[in-house]
Amino acid sequence: MKEGASGSMKKRILLLSGEKGLARLGDAFVNFTYSAAKTNARGQASGEKVPDRVLSRAVELSRLPVPARLDHGERGDIAEALLAYAWTKRMLSIEETIEALSVGLLQANYDSISLEREQAAKAFASLLKLAAQRVEEAESD
Repeated sequence: MKEGASGSMKKRILLLSGEKGLARLGDAFVNFTYSAAKTNARGQASGEKVPDRVLSRAVELSRLPVPARLDHGERGDIAEALLAYAWTKRMLSIEETIEALSVGLLQANYDSISLEREQAAKAFASLLKLAAQRVEEAESD
């Protein structure tokens, strides 16, 4: 992200972090898209709840400019709110989100929960970068 752009993204993230309704919508969005992506990647139906630790790790990997000293739940809420915001503003589609996560999950090792979660965090990190980039582009217009 560009220097000036990361400042506006930091402000946007601070605003989003206070939007509990958006985070709740994002929780449903994240769980649905992850479940669909895992179903695609594994070839068998899956219904999953994405742990806050996975989303927290994704925020860390994506290098989003989040405030210091947040717990896993607070970082997870920011990830969920950002993805829900991008989706509600038509910057991300459900199909595109599922596809991006599916690609990332194709390499997951489903025999190890920790390895699966790390791969999921990497897939979400890529998605968070994309969402942040699109939000920045839309706001700079």
